[in-house]
Amino acid sequence: MLPQMFPGLASRFKMISVNTLTGFIILGIICCFPLSSLAQDDKIPESEVAEQDSVEERKLSLDGYPFAYYTPETQLAFGAGGIMIFYTGKEKELLPSKVTFSGYYTSNKQYKISLNPALYFNKNKIYFEFPIHFGHYVDKFWGIGNQTIETGNEQYTLDEISISLDLQVPPLWAAADRSGIIFEYNKTEIDDKQTNPFLLQDSVLGSNGGEIYGFGGDLVWDTRDHIFFPNKGSYQYFKIMLYPRIDDFVFYTVELDLRHYNAITPDHVIAGNIYFNFARGEIPFYKLPALGGQNRMRGYFEGRYRDLTYGMMQLEYRQYFWWRLGFIVFGGIGDVAEDLLQVKFEDLKYSYGLGLRYLFNKKEKVNLRLDLGFGQDGNSGIYFGIEEAF
Repeated sequence: MLPQMFPGLASRFKMISVNTLTGFIILGIICCFPLSSLAQDDKIPESEVAEQDSVEERKLSLDGYPFAYYTPETQLAFGAGGIMIFYTGKEKELLPSKVTFSGYYTSNKQYKISLNPALYFNKNKIYFEFPIHFGHYVDKFWGIGNQTIETGNEQYTLDEISISLDLQVPPLWAAADRSGIIFEYNKTEIDDKQTNPFLLQDSVLGSNGGEIYGFGGDLVWDTRDHIFFPNKGSYQYFKIMLYPRIDDFVFYTVELDLRHYNAITPDHVIAGNIYFNFARGEIPFYKLPALGGQNRMRGYFEGRYRDLTYGMMQLEYRQYFWWRLGFIVFGGIGDVAEDLLQVKFEDLKYSYGLGLRYLFNKKEKVNLRLDLGFGQDGNSGIYFGIEEAF
């Protein structure tokens, strides 16, 4: 029945079945043997939990997981990820701070390490985020536009260092919850262009890498009842960045991220997300707005389509069904274009899929997730990590 209803769906499942099975096996092992400092919280009687004071309930927690996978680009890869959650004060309304981390190494000497501290202070009036990423790995570039095709020559190898600092405080000039000042630094070196024609012919900006510095600001409106698994509320984020000609490129970007959450019953949640990103100026190809990835338009390799403007919307249904296990289903539409007015309904890309959740940290409601996403033209992807997509 399914192959008749969705032509090509069966072939997609065959194409990713090995990696999917591997992912579910990894998730199953972690569910049975969680590497979590809170793995014993189920053994604490409810009466004792109720008697704990706020300080005891807010002890630091550290949750980690190992993983391994295989792709033709990376060959055998293995690594680990995790999240540390803590509170910077005793205020009842204070949101939890976190430090997420992940890293992997492959048998052909690729690696990538990410660290992202995100801290709340002073009754959530001050927020500090400091993500750091660096690595040597394979990426792909199909060209610019929403009609690029698969040729088998998309791969290239790069070395990257990316650092961002965002400090948000109560705003002085806007009716937002917080306003921030942002600094970004990125250094990208194209280590091996392989057979990618755009890079070999230097036909796009950034084909030899480059170094950029960015300065900007952001505004945040946040009424979510929980930051890791919201049941209600909304989150609005606006960001503008300027990249002056300190080094190789000069351009600017604008980003808008709108999210809303509504629970049918507790922890049975419908979540919606609208996202826009556009850029203008002399932009290296790897900084162009990009469709795809593990958070938006799942089912497409991040950067499968790139252009000056990117917009998308997605809906997701989330619920727990047994023990610490839950599931999600999602769908979305989006596209890239040179200008927003050039986006045509008939060109819109679609994305849909489902996922499995394991309640990694019960007290803070942090999920370990495994998502299976599908796009059009045979695109698909498997996504494994911590926290929800949005």
